[in-house]
Amino acid sequence: MESVGRAFRAAGLLVLDLLGAVAVPGILEVTVWPVPVHSVAAVVIKEWSLSIAFAAFMGFMMYRRWRSGTSKWVWILPALWFAFRAIPYAARSSANSVLSVDSGFWAHFSGAACGAADIFNCRDFYAFSVPLIRALSYSAAAMIASRVLEHGSRANANPNATAQGHEEPKHK
Repeated sequence: MESVGRAFRAAGLLVLDLLGAVAVPGILEVTVWPVPVHSVAAVVIKEWSLSIAFAAFMGFMMYRRWRSGTSKWVWILPALWFAFRAIPYAARSSANSVLSVDSGFWAHFSGAACGAADIFNCRDFYAFSVPLIRALSYSAAAMIASRVLEHGSRANANPNATAQGHEEPKHK
């Protein structure tokens, strides 16, 4: 019965981590930092920078609060979602001719090819790349938090420890 409870807890934390990694940074971008931009390139740069920053903040704070291992691995589901679109795109674009106007895989999915003329490139960037960017940033921050908090808890457990991990001699 305890294993069923752990499975439900892990599933709930995974959903919470997915929301924290993908949805909350988008909400924060719009509400906390409504920076006006005047070009498509500025929109893409804003998306990259704020997605990384807000998702990293969320990842660190969520791991600090819940200490869940799922927050370190939440990037896997968005990576599968990204692969769901990226693999067919790569297969299709490799079959194009030399005279093709295709912008290339990285330009397409990084948002560099996003423009007013081709909304298709923007759709793939926002629907497939942005969730992956946020989840990778979230998971990296959770990994850093696990290292920092683990190191901090070890140092608190042994207050006589120095930075090198050696105990200071006790003076009488």
